[in-house]
Amino acid sequence: MASSIQIRQGHALSQQFHKSKKSAAVLKHAIIKQYAMPFASKTGSTSTGNRVAFIDGYAGPGRYDDGAEGSGAMLLKTAHDLAAMRSARRAELHFVEQDPDTVARLRSVVADEGSGLTVTVSDGDVSTHLPALLDAVDGIPLFAYLDPCGLIIPMDEVVSIFNRPGSNAPTEVLINLTAHLRRFAGMLTSDKPVENSLKRIDDVCGGDWWRYAWLDKCPNKVASEDDKAAAEQAVVEGYAQRLAERIGGAGTWVIDVRPRADLKPVYYLVFATRHIDGLLAFGESASLGLQEWRKYHAKIAADGTLFGGDWEANWKAEEARLKAQWVDTIADRLINELGRGKAFRIIDRPQEILGEDLVGVVRTLHLRAAIKKVLAAGKTSTDPKGKNDLLNLLIEPV
Repeated sequence: MASSIQIRQGHALSQQFHKSKKSAAVLKHAIIKQYAMPFASKTGSTSTGNRVAFIDGYAGPGRYDDGAEGSGAMLLKTAHDLAAMRSARRAELHFVEQDPDTVARLRSVVADEGSGLTVTVSDGDVSTHLPALLDAVDGIPLFAYLDPCGLIIPMDEVVSIFNRPGSNAPTEVLINLTAHLRRFAGMLTSDKPVENSLKRIDDVCGGDWWRYAWLDKCPNKVASEDDKAAAEQAVVEGYAQRLAERIGGAGTWVIDVRPRADLKPVYYLVFATRHIDGLLAFGESASLGLQEWRKYHAKIAADGTLFGGDWEANWKAEEARLKAQWVDTIADRLINELGRGKAFRIIDRPQEILGEDLVGVVRTLHLRAAIKKVLAAGKTSTDPKGKNDLLNLLIEPV
């Protein structure tokens, strides 16, 4: 799939990246850690033999050099936890990794931590192994994680995951789309574009539409960093929309991943599912993942400072402040919507209630507190007590 020079560059980047977990990796791994358990618990409750499957298509070494968990070690632990449940789930793990040295490290982690589990490790490109892996998970729930150092697989192959044998089983995919996108997109305004490389992005994006989306924001070589960021986001959102249309599902969810809250995204994650329950559960996991990401940064910021020992107390205080702020914002928006005099569900008013600022940031915890606040203010007759799915709860005016 990739040229020899791209493979060599990918090898060097892989060796550097896997020394320790970077800030941007904290969020995606936190999301996976939060989401894998509820996905397997829920979907595995009705699957044959309570089987569920995870495919990690660019698995890495399993653990970083400093011992921190990578996606492989996290999924191994999740599989053990699922097996130990009172109503056990049988999680089958399928890892694919192209870099030879990284594969060796991954196999070592699996040997040490995968006892008693069904685990496969495949050497090479995920595109080569994907058809056989999809046959192996025929008819059982599947979560596929695709996080390449280079370009993601073509959209046709992503769609094939949803159209696999037994495709009526729950199927979800989390994709890091944007690795090297800017480098290839730069060819659009180059004096010597490499058409084969541009066609490779056409395959990834499911057509050449992305070229026009990019050039609409970056029409020439002197585009600013803000222009490039806007172009990248336009391509990501266009990709998510087209993927949703092709899989015929409930939708997609895009998360921008930043090294710090005040910095531009370094990549975007695209989550795709055919079931609304998947979107709702992923939203909860995204919120919890962001909480872990903020905790990580609070600790990093405090290291080496005079008051570093109090970092966790300070982080908890900041989380409490954020919760109060978010609850107040949601309550105000609920009251505004209730002022129209008609009952509604939050899931039908996402822009009005969650907006661009809170979607994926808040979760049931915050929604419950906000609805209780509106109830106490006498603006609604809806009581969220004992209700789990608050996005689908009918919020009624008094």
